[in-house]
Amino acid sequence: MHDANPAQLDRLAPELSHRTRLMLDLAQQAGELVIRHFQHPGLVVHSKGAAGPVTIADRQAEQLIRDAISAHFPSDGLLGEEHGTHESTTGWTWVIDPIDGTVSFAAGVPLFGVLIALQHEDAQGRRVRAGVCHLPALGECIWAAEGAGAWWQRAGQATIPARVSTCQDLGSALLCTTGPEYYAQAARQEAYVQITRAAGRVRGWSDCYAFALAATGRIDVAIDPIMHPWDSGPFAVILPEAGGVFSGWTGQPSIHAGDAIACNPCLHQQVLNLVQPWTDRRAISH
Repeated sequence: MHDANPAQLDRLAPELSHRTRLMLDLAQQAGELVIRHFQHPGLVVHSKGAAGPVTIADRQAEQLIRDAISAHFPSDGLLGEEHGTHESTTGWTWVIDPIDGTVSFAAGVPLFGVLIALQHEDAQGRRVRAGVCHLPALGECIWAAEGAGAWWQRAGQATIPARVSTCQDLGSALLCTTGPEYYAQAARQEAYVQITRAAGRVRGWSDCYAFALAATGRIDVAIDPIMHPWDSGPFAVILPEAGGVFSGWTGQPSIHAGDAIACNPCLHQQVLNLVQPWTDRRAISH
């Protein structure tokens, strides 16, 4: 559904532009593969224990993405939820979650997405330079590249800039978070109570869908007590390019923080102040 040749990428350096174009194509291809399994009566769901469920669609979609990256950029690194790590010799690492929200996917609920991020490491450190969240069952795609803005594409509609909300008070905010069992796994049960009390309204639209909603201003805050790099991947660039903030609970802008907050800059400090008592409790599983 995305523009195969987004004009916004023309202003970028070739090494980022070429990878971002491939990233968008692969998100689309993986989404088409995943949809063939969605709500299929023969879908088998396996358990990875504390790591949650997995399906053949997860594994096939990640393999599709990895094979294509290896063909085009064989020296780039790979970090995926299902098939592990391949080290980079170029400074570029592709961070892949073939189905973020497998619980929803397995239950036939359309609030899941394909996530791909491009992380680059140089003398200034490592940061995500481009990322995409493709929601195939909803016909939506939110993507960004550093310096090219954040963009929201919906089937049959013109692409528009993605922008965070302008809400200034957490007590008036619509906040989305995951289920309380994840707060229990992270030993942050009391944080869940305080977060849900402080927000104006709370809904359980979780996983990548919540962060996509925050990036497009449809909710005000998305927060999760447990996040792996592949869960956070694209949002570390999508949120800033959409005028917002993506960070861990300590305020660190990293996909490796182990937890996440996404919102506009005004709400960010309010949320950080709220969760500060629990920042020393690390996530243990997802």
